[in-house]
Amino acid sequence: MKIKDLMTPVGDYQTLGLEASLSDVVSALHSSKHRDILIVDENGAFAGVVTMADIIVALEPNYKKLNKNDLGSDILSNRFVAEQFKEFNLWTNTLTDLCSKSLDLAAKDVMHVPEDTHYIDEEGNLEHGVHLYIIDAPQPLIVRSNGNVTGILRMADVFDEIINRMSACAS
Repeated sequence: MKIKDLMTPVGDYQTLGLEASLSDVVSALHSSKHRDILIVDENGAFAGVVTMADIIVALEPNYKKLNKNDLGSDILSNRFVAEQFKEFNLWTNTLTDLCSKSLDLAAKDVMHVPEDTHYIDEEGNLEHGVHLYIIDAPQPLIVRSNGNVTGILRMADVFDEIINRMSACAS
């Protein structure tokens, strides 16, 4: 199966401009069946994506102080996590306080721009998409054709396909 056979076309996603606020993102998510919002530049070209994780990091800006290298390990002990939580004063304010302070943030400051390795070609095989997810590519994967963003490959859709195939094998 090709990636393009399972991806959600980019046209099915809501888009917002770089200057949209986090409040605009939240409003768009309320009326969307998806959990990500694509951010486009003034020409309508893909600029980045705001994911669930991006929104949570926007709510608690102290996460940006964490050293990403420290978090890249599978060996995060409970003690290490507790120390990080305390050292960086994570979640010392209530969620309500954090929400009210973050709603005016610009989408361009909340979104992330996927690394080159987090894009996948729409002509690629589904197995390549599965591999990217397993080696820790963030969700969702951005699908391209000839350098243009054409869709989104969501882990939920990949997993549904895996379950469907496993069910077929079991029959």
